[in-house]
Parts: sequence; structure tokens; C-alpha cells
Amino acid sequence: MRTPLLPLARELDVWYRRLRRGIPREPQAVEAVRRDIDEAMARFLAEEPDAPAAWIKARLHQEIAERFEPVLFRHSPFFFELGLRPAENWGTPHPIERVAGAWLLERRAGALLRHPRVAELRRLGAYDAKGSSVSGAGIWKGPLLGFDADHHALGSTRLLALGVDGLLAEIDARRCEPFSTEQATTLQAMETSLRAVLRIAERFAAKAETMLQQEADPTVRRNLERIAATARRIPARPAATFYEGLAMLLFIREAAATLEAIGISVLGHPDRQLIDLYRADLAAGRISEEEAYDLLARWMLPTDVKFHVWDSSWPETSTCINLGGCDADGRPVWNELTCLIIAVHRDNGFMNPKLNCRYAADSPPEYLQLIAETTLAGHNHFSLLNDDVLIPACVGAGKAISEARHYVNGGCQETICEGVEHSAGAYYYFNMPRVLDLWLSPTAIELSGEALTALPWLAEGDDTPDDDDFESFFGRFMAALQETIRVGAAWRAEVGRLWSTAHPCPLFSTTLEGCIAAARDYTEGGARHNPAGIALVGLATLVDSLMAIRYGVFEQGWLTLAELRRCLADDWRGHEALRARIRRLPRYGQGHAEVDALAARLSHELAAAIRELLNERGGRFQPSFFVYYAFRDFGRLVGATPDGRSAGEPLTQGVGPDRHTAVASPTDLLHSLSRIDFREHPANCVLDLQLPAGGALAADKVAALVQTFARLGGPTLQLNCVSADEMRDAQTHPEAHRDLVVRICGLSAYFVSLTREVQDEIISRAMVSL
Repeated sequence: MRTPLLPLARELDVWYRRLRRGIPREPQAVEAVRRDIDEAMARFLAEEPDAPAAWIKARLHQEIAERFEPVLFRHSPFFFELGLRPAENWGTPHPIERVAGAWLLERRAGALLRHPRVAELRRLGAYDAKGSSVSGAGIWKGPLLGFDADHHALGSTRLLALGVDGLLAEIDARRCEPFSTEQATTLQAMETSLRAVLRIAERFAAKAETMLQQEADPTVRRNLERIAATARRIPARPAATFYEGLAMLLFIREAAATLEAIGISVLGHPDRQLIDLYRADLAAGRISEEEAYDLLARWMLPTDVKFHVWDSSWPETSTCINLGGCDADGRPVWNELTCLIIAVHRDNGFMNPKLNCRYAADSPPEYLQLIAETTLAGHNHFSLLNDDVLIPACVGAGKAISEARHYVNGGCQETICEGVEHSAGAYYYFNMPRVLDLWLSPTAIELSGEALTALPWLAEGDDTPDDDDFESFFGRFMAALQETIRVGAAWRAEVGRLWSTAHPCPLFSTTLEGCIAAARDYTEGGARHNPAGIALVGLATLVDSLMAIRYGVFEQGWLTLAELRRCLADDWRGHEALRARIRRLPRYGQGHAEVDALAARLSHELAAAIRELLNERGGRFQPSFFVYYAFRDFGRLVGATPDGRSAGEPLTQGVGPDRHTAVASPTDLLHSLSRIDFREHPANCVLDLQLPAGGALAADKVAALVQTFARLGGPTLQLNCVSADEMRDAQTHPEAHRDLVVRICGLSAYFVSLTREVQDEIISRAMVSL
């Protein structure tokens, strides 16, 4: 990072080291605040034992607002740190690492965990007793409590335009209309939570004023003066300057994450939301480009320090900004602020916030060239999201075109129409190859009567006589696959319906269109849209396996299903010649028409079936081929597969091909992708490509690849520009490669800090030449 940031980096590091995981004690002041909050809430519940959950949560927000100790950093002009979350936490509730806003959930989670469906989800899922490590049948994975407490995006555009005062005015107006007692309580909780946020800002202002009395350093005084003045305006009123816009986005994200104990993953879409303020400030002489650069750097820096990304083996921060794309009217977002943000991120070697860049086939060449040049320089931090696919996908899922144009991607690449929904894009991962694995080679799984009734095929797998043709085999398998998805969705929704009794979020709800009008919390379906995602894992593994069965068993006849089952049971040992023959068959990603047609059919039929499923909030499930790192975790639990894969090996990643598949050119792969209609997958689909580093590539070729991906209907692209030789040398000589950054999946990391297993997995990925 650049030298001017070092004093702030040191200051942040001193504070966050005391809140870091593994530290035996928090600062005494933090412990005292927690005790005070616990005692105050216990007294409240003793007085009002039957209080509705939303009112309990709002009262908790009041207590936090009055009792927290504001933390200001002398070298930062921003106010955001309440000090009541572990350093590495972005809001998500955790059974050990306490987040202040999870007070009610901590007391009611036990009842949710005792729900009979939780045992079913755990037994057939990828969980241990605590729901954290990979074990069990491995069919699905996701929060055991049936609700995604992560991957949220505040309605930040709405907040910037209205301020909290505007939201309070909406609540007042809503009270003029008829409402029930329950609705009255919800509106009261929303108002109380919003006023708690205003109180928090006031206390930051007061803290800055106190610090000013003993501060002599002119630079620090300027920071404190800014905070003292701004925290009495923001977030009450709309942002009026570029600085206030940045302050609003950071403050409201951090305050909401602490108060609500939900993962607020999106910091904003700053080049869309703040460009008018930035230009007005420049024109009025209130700011220079150099000053804006410094503000952005200080705005971005805290995440990397909080999560100590330099030595973390898995530096997941779930903290994203979106750039590019378009506004609600369809006008392109590509401006001087886009360039400045990327420059700040690149120049300072930031890992975070994650850069989720929206673009389209007709995006300005300069935009794509900048991304290509930055990637080739080793800045492996971009997710490139194709508006030509994702906007129509959101519209197809029932959103208005103006809402779809405001989509953001939070956590990693999960699509969220900002300000109108919580899309729960990554809370139900489904292991498709595992179903085929159990279908062909059943293993002993502890099943209850309910599971046997719901999924009878699990008892013995496919024990029917061999089919006459592939079409019959495929039809029966797809029926089992779809039924398994449906049962998992139904069980998850059944558990999730209890979530609003344990973890309502009245503050977050006010930022989503629909919740105030309906006087209903978003956990109860109050938002305008209420989707949830099903992430389908192992696409190419499944397609290649089905094609092996089609060619070898049904069309060419050199293999029987019984022989195939023996090969799988033996994990291909002793069947090397047969395995080699299978691996020479046409495979997904090579541009073969028959394989691509099967992939397209599989995608279409699954998408159609998933769209009919309802989640706990009454919204529909949305399909995706977004997999995060589940391709590795799920792979451990899947036996040998008909495509020649060995037991325990990773599944295929996202919509990419098998890592052993020889792809003649990226054009073949992109043409294979073009056969799939990704507009049917509004929760997003991701292709990861590994490009060779070392000067062999020109930026214009990489930019052309990105543009071609969009033109051929690709959804989201992640490029990892690396050298396999450098990564191997880094394993032996880590001290010589401290700055080597790689893209893992939905996050980037310093290569030398990763575990050996993850390092080896990245090295083993196929390299694509242009």
C-alpha cells in the first residue's frame, strides 16, 4: 500500500488485533458493554415476556445505541466501528463469535435446531454436528436453520436519496392507512431501529468533538471536524457531497451488520451512486482528484486490515463493491470514478472490497482494456458480470426492468436486485453428481422413515432392470434428481418459516421497497421480491458422466451398466484401459454438438423445475451454477464417477469443463456455453478461466475474450492470470512470492498463505491459451 496510508493501517491493526479470532479476551470495554446489553435485555424480557420478536430486536438496537463505545481512528475521516463484532465478521451470526445483534437468535436458535427437518437436512447434507465441516451423505449444503443470514445488500440507493429521515416519513405516512396490531408493532419496531441508527451517528459526532479538545495534529483535527459535522447529518439526511456519500455507505453497512447480525455483503455501487456528487464537488472546487483518491483509499483499507488478508489461509470478507453496468434507465455506467476506484484498488494492492464489474458486449473498449491490463498485471480480483444475461434473467424472474438494472452481486457473485429483495443466492447448494453416484452405487446412509418416504430411490439406488435406451435411463434419473432438489427445498423452507420468530431485522427491512408499505419484516416476505437460490454443483462432471453412459452403454455397446458399477466400486483401479477410453470420449467444453445439447437440456429442465418451488418467504427458488468452493468440499463425498473421475477428487467448477479436459481454444468452450440459456438462471453462473502469466498475453486479446464471452451469452467470468511454475516455486520459497495473488473462487488470496491442499488445487487447474 502507498506510504500515506501506513499510519492508518497501523492504527487499524492495533485495534483489530484485539478483536481477532483466537484472541483469548476482548478489550475490557467491549466485555463491559456486552454485559450491560445482556442485563438490560434480560430486564426487558422479564417485564415483557410476550413481546413480539421484531419489538425485542428493536429494543436490542436501542440498548446497543446507548451502550456501545464509538471507535474513531485518528487517520480516517470516516466513522463506522462500533466494536461489537469480531474483526473477521461482516455481520453473520456465529455460535461462538458473538455479534451484538444476534442476542435474540442466540436464545432461540435451539428451538429451530430441534425442528425435525434439521436432522433430515444434516443427515443427507454435508455437515457435522455443528453444521460446519464436510461429512454426511453430501447431497446438499446450506444453513441448517433454513435461512440465509448472509449475502445481503442494503437498499443503499434508497438511503442515499432519502436518508433515514425519509424512511421515517414513509413510516409516518403508512400509519395513516389501516393496519393490524401486528403491523403496528412492526412499524414501531422499524421506527425504533431507525432512530437507534441516528443515535449511533450522534454518539460518533460527540466522540469526535471530545477528541478534538485534546488533538493538536492539523490533519487529524480535519478528520475529526469532518466526522463531528457529518455524523449529525448522515445518515439522517441524503448525502450532499462525495465524502458524505462514501461516509453514508460505510457507516450504514457497518451499523446494520452489527445491529441486525446479518451479512451485509455489498458496500454499494459507487460509480453509479456517487458520480453526480463527485462531479459536483469537482466543479465547485470542494475536492480534487487527488483528494478523492485519498478518500477512496481510506474508505477501502479497513476491510483488508480487519481480516488480516496478508496471512489468512481463507480471507473471506464477503465485502463487495459493484462497478460499471448501467443505471435504472439503461444508461451505461462507465466514468472517471470507475477508473479512479480501480486505480486506487490496484495501486495500493488491495484485496478488498471485491471488485464485481458489470459490463456488456457493447461496453466501451476502454473499460474492458483497463480490466484486461489490470488483470495481466497480476491483480486477480475481478468478477465480470454480463448485463446482457443477468438483466434479462432478473426480468424473467419477475423483476421490473428498472429493478433488474440495479442488480448488484454480494458476498461473491450472488445476484441481488438492490433495494427490492434479499435473494439468498448461496444458501442451498445441491450436489448433482452425488445423486448419480448414489443412483448407480448406493452406499449405506442412515435414513429415517420420512426420508425413505420422500426419496425412495435412496434406499437401493437404481435397482431396476437395464433400460432399453438412454432416453429412458435419463428420464428416470432426472426424475430422481428433480425430486431430491424439491424435497430439500421443501424441508429448508419448512425450517426457514420459523426464522422470523428468532431473527427479524426491522432496520434492514426499511431499506427494501415493500416492507414499510406491507408493515412486514423481510423475513416474513415483506420485500417486493422474495427469491432464494439453488446452486447446482458439478455441471460438467454430471454431463460428461451421462455422456459416457450414453455412448458406452446405450449407443456403442462396449460397456454395460453392471460393468460400469464394478469400475466405480473399484474406483477405476484395474480398469485403466476402460477409463482411458471413456476420457477420450467427447466432453463438455470442447464444442461437441451432442454434448452441448445434453448440457443445455439438463440446464433447461432443472431450471424449469426449480422455478416452481416456493421458499420460506413465499417467493420462488432461482437456479444457478454458482458453486463457491463447494466443488472441492462436495467432491470429497462423491465416489468415482462415470466420466473417469476418481473418488474424492474435486467436481467441476461452476460452468467450466473438467480440469483434465483438453480444450483446444477458449472459443470452443465459449461456444459450448452459448448453447445454454443462462437467462434461465437469475441467481448467476460462473466460469473460471486460468490464463498464463509472464507477458505471453496482450491486453487487447484478453479484452476481446471478455467481450466475446458476453456476445455468446456467458453469465459471469473470472480470470486468474498466473504461472504454474511460479506457484510451484512459491510453495518451496514462499518468502520470494509474498505478493502473489490468486483467484480461488468467489474470493482472492495471497497464494503463500493458503493451505497446501488449496494451493495444489489451483495449480492443477487447466491453463487456457489465447
